[in-house]
Amino acid sequence: MDRDEIILSWRTHIQIDNTRISLDEEAFQNNTLRPILKFQNEIILAIVSIEINDRTIPSLQQEKLDFIKIILQNNTIKQRLLGMIVALFTKEEFSFYKLHDTAINKRISQLLVKRLADQL
Repeated sequence: MDRDEIILSWRTHIQIDNTRISLDEEAFQNNTLRPILKFQNEIILAIVSIEINDRTIPSLQQEKLDFIKIILQNNTIKQRLLGMIVALFTKEEFSFYKLHDTAINKRISQLLVKRLADQL
C-alpha cells in the first residue's frame, strides 16, 4: 500500500447526501475534512483542553462558540491543529488544498469551532 491508500483506509466513512450538487470546496469538506476531524477528534480535544486549562467554559451556546473562537485565534494552537489535519491529506487532496487554502482553512476553523462547542 502506498501512503495515500493507507491514509484513506484510516478514515471513518461518514454518510453524506450526495444527491445534491455541491461546490468543490463543500465536497472537499464532506469527503476529506469531516472524516479527518472525526479521526483526529481525541487529539483535537486534548490540545484544546490543555489550552483551556482551568478556565470556565461558558454554558450558553453563543458564549461557548465565542470562547472557542478566541482559543483558536492563538496562532500556535491554530497552526498545530491545521498541521495535524493537512498532514492526513492525500497528494491529490493536498494539491486541491494548495489552490484553495484560504477557503479550506476557513472551513476547517468553522468545523473545529462547531465540533469543540458540541463536545466541551
